[in-house]
Amino acid sequence: MRIKSTSKLEEGEVLGKSVFNERSELMLSSGYVLTEAMISLLKHKGFNYVYIMDGISKDIIPEEVISDVIRQATNSKIAKTFEGVKNNLAFEKFAPEEIKKRLVEDAEMHNIVKMTDVREQVEQMLEEIIDNNLTMFTSLPMKSESGADYEHAFDTSVLSILMAQEFKYDQHEMKTIGSSAMVHDIGKMAFGDMAEKKESDLSRDEKMLLREHPVYSMLILQGSEPDAFVEHTTVFQHHEQVNGKGYPQGLKGINKPPTKSRGNDKRYIYRMAEIIAVANVYDNLTSGALDGTIRTPEDAIVEIINGETGEWNQSVIKKLTKVVQCYPVGSTVRIKNNISNKYIDYRGIITKANPKDQSRPTILLTNNSLGAPIMPRLVDFKDEKEMSIRLEL
Repeated sequence: MRIKSTSKLEEGEVLGKSVFNERSELMLSSGYVLTEAMISLLKHKGFNYVYIMDGISKDIIPEEVISDVIRQATNSKIAKTFEGVKNNLAFEKFAPEEIKKRLVEDAEMHNIVKMTDVREQVEQMLEEIIDNNLTMFTSLPMKSESGADYEHAFDTSVLSILMAQEFKYDQHEMKTIGSSAMVHDIGKMAFGDMAEKKESDLSRDEKMLLREHPVYSMLILQGSEPDAFVEHTTVFQHHEQVNGKGYPQGLKGINKPPTKSRGNDKRYIYRMAEIIAVANVYDNLTSGALDGTIRTPEDAIVEIINGETGEWNQSVIKKLTKVVQCYPVGSTVRIKNNISNKYIDYRGIITKANPKDQSRPTILLTNNSLGAPIMPRLVDFKDEKEMSIRLEL
């Protein structure tokens, strides 16, 4: 299978992996021969990429962090949780301050999120990560805009767990950070349709109002599970930045690894929140949630490193670069340069990742430097001393 942008799909191509709608219901099954109508539907639903099966790529098996079964089951339950909060609190029915008051005082609002259910889903994800010794975040955003809220929650949770694993968090801590990440944006559900806009489409007043969503997330969790202090703090601080320019408190960070050894000084950003902050902005960049521009994994990481999205804990950013697979199996790449000067500007499909150096994978070359098709040629570049490649999606 190979990954292909929906903007480049052609009638008659065969779907390699099943596609699910915003309710995690089967929309198109693998093996489906795409029609113009279905291609238009995929674009309308906001899918950016799908897997295609053809003669050249039929033996390429994409790597998965979490199985489709667990992903869809989790997405379905999280979607119901999000919808429940939205139906109870949406601004269309209540003014902002009234919502805050209801969250604090109204007993009916004190259990609208079942954190036991959230933890159960996260535990299944965590078991799969540990049992299969998974260390890399390999997926491009194969998700629809209509299901963006809970899919963002899922991917932010997985990425946070993988980075926490790099910091040697124990299983309980990984479960805690995964659960916190899963509901970090639950407060946005109180903002109704406003929360579904791209950040670049919001008015100044709307942006300022939405900056309150971490407060709502915390209040919702406090009402649902009063003793979950770590989760309360983590969701409350997931938009804080090292330089103090984040929100809602304007806390600063200390740029040290977010481990137990550094203690818990309440004057600074809580350590788990620093991990979720980076996972959150990365997923927003690769999904186009910020401004409608979808970044490749490599471009998203470059923007984060350069501080274009804010200033984050540098040790967390280093772990991000380690766990994100910039060139997933099944993706098409162009060879920009290498020391041997072979195959420059050739294009091909990645068949095997290189965990030691992502820029030197095994590639099934399919097109020469002029773009003309060639007899497919499998080349392992692991021994290339220096090499750079570029995603061609």
